[in-house]
Amino acid sequence: MLTYILPLAISLLGLVVGTVAVHLAEAVLAKRKLAAPHCPYCATTLAPVQWSATLALFTGQGRCRGCGKFLRVPRLLGELFLALAWGLVVAKVGLSLRTLLVMASLIPQTMILVTDLEVKLVPSRIILPALAFMLAIGVVAGPALPDLTGWRWWQTLAGAAVGFVVFRVLVWVGVAIFGEGALGEGDITLAAYVGAVVGFPMVFESLVLAFALGGVGALLVLLTRRGKLGTAIPYGPYIILGCAMTQLWSVEILEWFWR
Repeated sequence: MLTYILPLAISLLGLVVGTVAVHLAEAVLAKRKLAAPHCPYCATTLAPVQWSATLALFTGQGRCRGCGKFLRVPRLLGELFLALAWGLVVAKVGLSLRTLLVMASLIPQTMILVTDLEVKLVPSRIILPALAFMLAIGVVAGPALPDLTGWRWWQTLAGAAVGFVVFRVLVWVGVAIFGEGALGEGDITLAAYVGAVVGFPMVFESLVLAFALGGVGALLVLLTRRGKLGTAIPYGPYIILGCAMTQLWSVEILEWFWR
């Protein structure tokens, strides 16, 4: 029983931090100061219990008191993503300085997950400082992988370079084939951040997972929405999920693949 107490406590902490991160991301997106959360549809100030979309859902207060609309789903997904990821990483390896680095690296991913789902945008004011932080800390502490035992100072830099180059090429190809909007410049910076987070050579696993998840997502869009091949979908969430999966189960995924 005691084994589950710490991961559960960290998950609850992740829910709180995720709530703050989501509101901060939306404030950055709207270029406004961080203030009391309000309804994105009618600007009605939300009740304290509605500041967390998760808490609002579980207490039956998921609708705005002003317009009656449900709070945005990306808010809920962002909060749950960080809470689940934090809980899983602590359950896997316990709490340590390296675990804290992993947890910190997941915060910008949560923020980008929300903004990309809401408006298909990766704000530079979020991702560029996050990338700079990871490049600096990665040279000293290595990639943000929870079970990492040894590393080289250049692995974070090389991972970021691979992510940047791969998506730079993909953007060129996407624009040439599908026109503007196939992939964005923000996806390039996000891929570089992901590469810095998982480092070299795990960046390749993360990108492969992102491509696989993106393919599944595109197929689901075609099947459920009857969209066309040119239907625009945010690609950032798939990059982030690929990164988070690599952080949590990089070795297990490789072992499964090579069976």
